[in-house]
Amino acid sequence: METISLLDVRRNAKGLVGRLVRGESFRLTYRNRPVGELFPLKKNQPIEISDPVYAVFEHGEDLGGTLDSRAADALIYDK
Repeated sequence: METISLLDVRRNAKGLVGRLVRGESFRLTYRNRPVGELFPLKKNQPIEISDPVYAVFEHGEDLGGTLDSRAADALIYDK
């Protein structure tokens, strides 16, 4: 399983979503510490709009493809 950082997610959310769709899984780190795993959903399991990683992707698109660290952290960690 490939390890990716929150920075990787912020920089390339759309590409990572595409890789998830193709069946890849990832271990997610924040400040060099493992915090979770991203894995493809089962075919019949819908993506929840409230999913924090989905929110990062959607808000990044709204802002022209970028989010600063503070905004991404607020979306994911409710800071």
